[in-house]
Amino acid sequence: MNPENTDGHVLPRPVERLPEYAHAKARQTLSEKLIEAFGLSEASAASIAAAVVDPSEVRKSIGEPTDPDVERIAVPGGTLLGVRTSVWARRTMPDPRNPRTLPSRRHPFAIDPGSGGEDSKFRPVPEPRSLDQNHPEKAELAVDIESRHQLIWASQQAAAFVLAENDWRASIASQGVMEAVWLVPTTYLHADGSAPATTLTTVEGSSRATAVHNLLRIHSADVPYDDNDARFRAHIRKLNDAFERGERDKETVVALRCERIPALILLGFRPHASGSTGFPTAVKSLVALRHVDPPKPWGEGPENESLADEVLDELHRRDLISSTQRDYFAGSCTRSEAAAAHLPTDPVLRAAQIVQLFTNDDERFDEAIRVAVTSQSTRKRITTKMMNELATALILRAVADEPAKVDQIRRYLRHAFGKPTHRAKWEATGRTSDQLIQAALSEVREAIETGTSGEEPGPSSLELAVRASYPLVVSGRLNADRGSSGNAQPDRRTPGEILDTMRRSIYGVHQLGRALLDFETNRALRAVNESGEVKIQSDGSSEQTISDIYLRNEFPPPGKAKAARPGDTPTDRYDNALSALSRAFDAVDQAFADLTKVLGDDSQPLVEARGVEPRLTEAWRDLLRRIDEEMVIWARTFRRAYGTKASPLVDRDEDEEVEDSDPYADVGDDAEDELERQETSSKTDVAG
Repeated sequence: MNPENTDGHVLPRPVERLPEYAHAKARQTLSEKLIEAFGLSEASAASIAAAVVDPSEVRKSIGEPTDPDVERIAVPGGTLLGVRTSVWARRTMPDPRNPRTLPSRRHPFAIDPGSGGEDSKFRPVPEPRSLDQNHPEKAELAVDIESRHQLIWASQQAAAFVLAENDWRASIASQGVMEAVWLVPTTYLHADGSAPATTLTTVEGSSRATAVHNLLRIHSADVPYDDNDARFRAHIRKLNDAFERGERDKETVVALRCERIPALILLGFRPHASGSTGFPTAVKSLVALRHVDPPKPWGEGPENESLADEVLDELHRRDLISSTQRDYFAGSCTRSEAAAAHLPTDPVLRAAQIVQLFTNDDERFDEAIRVAVTSQSTRKRITTKMMNELATALILRAVADEPAKVDQIRRYLRHAFGKPTHRAKWEATGRTSDQLIQAALSEVREAIETGTSGEEPGPSSLELAVRASYPLVVSGRLNADRGSSGNAQPDRRTPGEILDTMRRSIYGVHQLGRALLDFETNRALRAVNESGEVKIQSDGSSEQTISDIYLRNEFPPPGKAKAARPGDTPTDRYDNALSALSRAFDAVDQAFADLTKVLGDDSQPLVEARGVEPRLTEAWRDLLRRIDEEMVIWARTFRRAYGTKASPLVDRDEDEEVEDSDPYADVGDDAEDELERQETSSKTDVAG
């Protein structure tokens, strides 16, 4: 249901007298049965007994403690046990870390708690965990908070976000809550030494519980600490008296509809015999399955955030990452805490480590990620696209920007890690940017000399591209395809394809390196020439900066030359002539394709039936042979000029002759011999 379409023509749900709040004896009896049947703690059992409207009804629905007759809900990893009943809204609490808010949170790695605005006053409330770590199947959750103040702040932040994004107040005021909220006894453990507080907390948000509390003017964060039975009983009596007097003012009617809400209380979990899934993961599975469909889907951002958190938890459970690394990758530690743990505080280095986490070829990591994702999703195939999205979700926890801006970066950054990132071997090292740039230059020069520049240059250039993706995309200097409307982008390549093109040339490595170095010093990302020197604007007024269009023009796809230059230096004229030649080849290719598409009366290509006059084909072939011979020489010259032997990083005797040391010095001769052989063969064919 769309809350904005709360039909004015739909009759409001009739109101009725509220039942009295259950006596202490009835609540105590239910509490004891819950402990006996499900092994719950006294505090958890008491929170359930205090919240249900009719304890005796719940007690009867459970049946025998040895074999409770409750609802069984299949989830990946096992079966959840629950009971459906009505609960008092004032005895339940909306989740203070509503999953819908995940993408908008300010994580400590991005900004120290208390040093920014209201949205970063405290750390985000962490993920719930099992209350009893020795029995993770028990239906009890624990949440570690700094203090009651943090819980109040988190509840206010979640409520403000939910009411702005998924407001159900109009619908609920008219109809009440019609679909059960999902509740779990949750204990809030205070780091400031305050006593633990336990209450039933929603595990699917909940937007409905938030709307109810807002309508009833309940401060959600006060619920765990409110045990004043006499005051609550008096409140119910007051509402019933108003009902008996026939009072139907808006406030009274809304209260009569909203004081009770339908609920599914989760009481236990039975994992598969061969499984290791715990209750917290089972609950996440149930929640994820629900939010694939309306009332309002989480959307891509929250979904990936939740899946990424579960991946980190699964990696930690399997001892593939430490608890410190889990917090670091989750963005839940400050930069000073990361430094104390000897982890990089540079978001660029952190991003590279996260990408490696999701792209390495260790089967143990693949299995952990598969288990984590399928525990919350019905998707069976773990694709590179999904890996990139999960990595991006964690990387962006180092970015403290407006939600709309972060979402845009998310949509671009997920395309920045191309196929080589997943297929080639590389490692997120601790090398400085200068060290990495020099290593990448050496790799590229060696690839040029050996004639393998079109293949994989090496791990250093790949690491450089992964690192550079963060400053380029986050600063808005590299975008994904921005669509057709008003798009000035010269091509529709992904950021990953552009980065891969850049890392395969000396010029590109210099530009990637400059982006890294400029980002480290918090300055605009500048353009460089092919020697790595910063470019100056043509009018000499300032240094030239880069943009998405600039990078696409400077580093075009294979077979395309760089965009035309505005200057008139020999290098500019050379580049412009090269660009003109590239366009001419494109035109030839298109003209050739167009000719083959001309069909005759029999719907067959006419050129295949009529052919082309030899006086044309021979002249064209002579031209192509001459061009091909020159290109062989050009390629050999390029390898000699830019290969390893030309690198200033490699020591070379001043008297050494490059020609003698060039293993490709005879490539041109071999090519010419082959061309002569083909030409002789062709002339023989023509003569025949």
